Amino acid sequence: MSNLQRKVLGGAGGGVGGGMAPPPPRLSAPGVLPPQAPPAPGRRRPGSFRRRSYSPVSWKKYWDSKEQLKSDDGVFTVYSKGSGDTLVLLLHGGGYSGLTWSLVAEELYRMAECRIAAIDLRGHGESVGGSEDMSLDALSKDVRCVADQLIQSMGLKSLVLVGHSLGGAVAVSVAKEGGIAGLVVIDVVEGTALESLNHMQGFLRSRPQQFRSVSHAIEWCVRSGQARNIESAKVSMPGQIKDAEGRLVSSNLDDLAAQPKDQIIESATRLTPEPPPDSIKEEDEESSNNGSGEKARETSSADSNDAPAGNGPYTWAIDLSTTEPYWSGWFADLTANFLSAPSAKLLMLAGVDRLDKDMMVGQMQGKFQMLVLPQVGHAIQEDSPDKVAEAIANFVVRNRFAPSKDSNIHVPKIPLRP
Repeated sequence: MSNLQRKVLGGAGGGVGGGMAPPPPRLSAPGVLPPQAPPAPGRRRPGSFRRRSYSPVSWKKYWDSKEQLKSDDGVFTVYSKGSGDTLVLLLHGGGYSGLTWSLVAEELYRMAECRIAAIDLRGHGESVGGSEDMSLDALSKDVRCVADQLIQSMGLKSLVLVGHSLGGAVAVSVAKEGGIAGLVVIDVVEGTALESLNHMQGFLRSRPQQFRSVSHAIEWCVRSGQARNIESAKVSMPGQIKDAEGRLVSSNLDDLAAQPKDQIIESATRLTPEPPPDSIKEEDEESSNNGSGEKARETSSADSNDAPAGNGPYTWAIDLSTTEPYWSGWFADLTANFLSAPSAKLLMLAGVDRLDKDMMVGQMQGKFQMLVLPQVGHAIQEDSPDKVAEAIANFVVRNRFAPSKDSNIHVPKIPLRP
């Protein structure tokens, strides 16, 4: 062997004595995976699943107080939060309650200095009395009465009405009479609203009429798409259902048994989690399992109607089908009244296709501000509460109804048109 070969072999050894380097140690026997380190604290093993929690949440998490205000026709429940010289009164849509605004109120409280209140309209939530008359005039009278009481008791200076769907129609009806500083209407336009009434009874029949548990109702709310935000559904849905004794769930949450916590399935192999007895399969899950869109829709419909019904003790707090005689009256002349209302106006929509001709003309003439939020359903305030709160905060601050708490929301240097 030459000197050159000896040097090369000696350098490859890498050891002090110039010998050959030992082969790297084998971590495990052939065909056997090396041992895995234990998972870090707070992390789940790969292949494990955490079941989403659909436990209800009390109104106390989002609101400072709840009070009952009396009128000639009944007693109305009002949730409130914040302080300031301006009252922002939030009006919910048909079938909902004031709790639908819970997450919006929390966000708005951080952005603008104003008093925030949400009312349970007659026949809804914890409000008592007056349900035999669900006309627009009666609903508007209630709101005006409650607003006057709140303004007088708190020494407030101005009122901004914010209404979703039916609540938007009520807000417009009140605003057209004057005395309202600002008007915000969410996802309701006369033309599309009247057209949708033809399908309303079918929609109401397609909903489950009973629920086996409160968590099951919340799960249905999220999976059916009624609300796409689970946190909002947890506080809103208890205000929409009642127990076998007729008590609204949100009014006695503290008395309900503790709901099951999140469950974790851990395994060395990926498992398909077994659905709970109350579970409702989503449409896309059915599509992937059955391979047929039509069959998936049929199965989904059966799941959402037959499975939840059973003999569940929880039902809807209000039977909206009984209010059908009032439906057309709720939205009649809505466009004309909105455009003529003597106040600053903002219209929030889930899609521009909801605009009718007169509203499109009014928008181009600058009679109101308009904001279209993407990737939301009809319940915009629940699907995207942060965006809705930001829009309301910008509206009240830019119109100088309330000072800003957020540096990103400020009064424009150029005065706005009245």
